[in-house]
Amino acid sequence: MLNVIIDASLPGIGFYHRQAKTGVSRVAEQLVKGLLESKDVQLSLAAPTHQAETLRYARETFGIQAPALVNRPSELGWAKLENALLGPFAPQSLPSKVIRQVFYRTRKALNSEQARFSAKFLPANAIYHSPFFAIPTDIGRMPNLRKVLTVHDLIPIHHPEWFPAGERAVKDALTNLPADAQVVTVSEATKADFCQYTGFDPARVTPIHLAASPNLFFPVTDTQRIKATQNRFGLGDESYLLSLATLEPRKNLDHLIRCFVALAESGELPTEIKLVLVGTKGWKMDQILDEIAKKESIRKRLVFTGFVPDEDLAAIYSGALAFVYPSLFEGFGLPPLEAMQCGLPVITSNVSSLPEVVGDAALQVSPTDADALAQAILTLVRSADLRSELTTKALRRAQLFSWERFTNEHIRLYQRL
Repeated sequence: MLNVIIDASLPGIGFYHRQAKTGVSRVAEQLVKGLLESKDVQLSLAAPTHQAETLRYARETFGIQAPALVNRPSELGWAKLENALLGPFAPQSLPSKVIRQVFYRTRKALNSEQARFSAKFLPANAIYHSPFFAIPTDIGRMPNLRKVLTVHDLIPIHHPEWFPAGERAVKDALTNLPADAQVVTVSEATKADFCQYTGFDPARVTPIHLAASPNLFFPVTDTQRIKATQNRFGLGDESYLLSLATLEPRKNLDHLIRCFVALAESGELPTEIKLVLVGTKGWKMDQILDEIAKKESIRKRLVFTGFVPDEDLAAIYSGALAFVYPSLFEGFGLPPLEAMQCGLPVITSNVSSLPEVVGDAALQVSPTDADALAQAILTLVRSADLRSELTTKALRRAQLFSWERFTNEHIRLYQRL
């Protein structure tokens, strides 16, 4: 039996901040869930930060089967007290926010925001795995503890200009990487990038592909469900091209919007086709949004839904004509896989990990070639046969990725350590 400790602070944060449940948070949740269900693993959780949130996430998600936290008893005591006070209130309510703010300020005043780990509270011969954040210094100093870090991408390092508010998690994780650690990457492309940047031994880096949840992403055939979801998010009954991403520079959505606007203004794109952008607003989008606001005829054909809950995504995907994702850089690229699993024809970039994910089941274009993207959009819109062909290929390609395989490959890695 493998004793595995997973840093679950990321899902803990997502419990209170649903919009923080991005791709990396979903990956961490899937790893916890998959290992908990495995007969080969005795699972424990760790919370280097956000102990109360992580404890509540585990309890609310898994009930009496929730894995124990390996934090020190004093830290768990404070976390349990905070949760006891929070219990009567909804996570997003004002009283909940006030209580959490009081505890946050108290921890900050006491300089106890970061947990301190002791070997006597950890399972024997354990493996500590952080699916995103830096491995804590206390953990890194324990010679008998095997350590694993997941690296999703090196985007904040290569392009810090895309993160004006600062993004230290990736840099901190690499700076504090213990010398004896193993590394998991989410794609072969990220492995190559990581090894080239760090000089890390490739033999100690294992690529393990992600997956799209079959419970969330599947072809929705109920037209009433699709229509009701579309109406709820202001999509109407017209055909639409779909993209899903935080509105930020690396997703290259300003490029997509400009290509769509050019096609719409030229008359080449049928007037009933809209562009729907799902995701929260990030940064550096103000200029393009201001430009759109000046063109009423175009503004009506662009729909910004904002955040869409997980349970509505399959219907949004399934109702679209095609999915367009011209990202400049991806560690893996979950949205195109989610779209393919919903049976949607996909147009995406031919860079970083995206070709590795979509294979021959999507149209691939250079993310900086406006003519190529415009032509790909027109080709898909005009050809029902091509859309049908890509739908078939997409569903077949999506079957190569599964969370079960993801979990099993992690277990095989742990067994080798």
